Amino acid sequence: MLVGLCGAWGLAGSLAWSFARTRRAMLAVQISTAPGFILHWALQDHWTAAGMTVLTMLLAFVSAALDGPPDGRGVRLARALYLVALLPVAALAAWSWEGWHSFFAALGTAIACCGRWQTDKARFRALILACSVPWFVHNLAVGSVPAMASDLFLMGRGAWLALRRAPVAPMAASAA
Repeated sequence: MLVGLCGAWGLAGSLAWSFARTRRAMLAVQISTAPGFILHWALQDHWTAAGMTVLTMLLAFVSAALDGPPDGRGVRLARALYLVALLPVAALAAWSWEGWHSFFAALGTAIACCGRWQTDKARFRALILACSVPWFVHNLAVGSVPAMASDLFLMGRGAWLALRRAPVAPMAASAA
């Protein structure tokens, strides 16, 4: 039961963050609900997924400092910390390897890391939504219903946002 409750906590954040208007608000929702998925994975002994979620939460904290003047001291420091913090992603994947599905957890995390590096809100949102594809493969393999629901929602949300932005071709006038 606790596993399901923790998964629901993580799922709540997954359903909410992409509707936030600002990048910082998106990060705040992600940070506040990541512990739900961390506990969900840890309680099931899925240590690659739990560890990757911890790392992405920490990177989200650092990512919040990337907003600001590009040459500002705080932004330069945040960039350096962010790049250094990427090294544990590869190390954790190797250390906690549980099979082929660990690759997809690591790939999803790598895409999320690229997304959180973005300061443009649209690119940030697009890459974070895209990370749900490899995470879905992982979550399907390990049988996590809350995580699969999250991924399916995010893939649908990403597709909807992409279609909404796609230019509509004018209809050709029919020849009479």
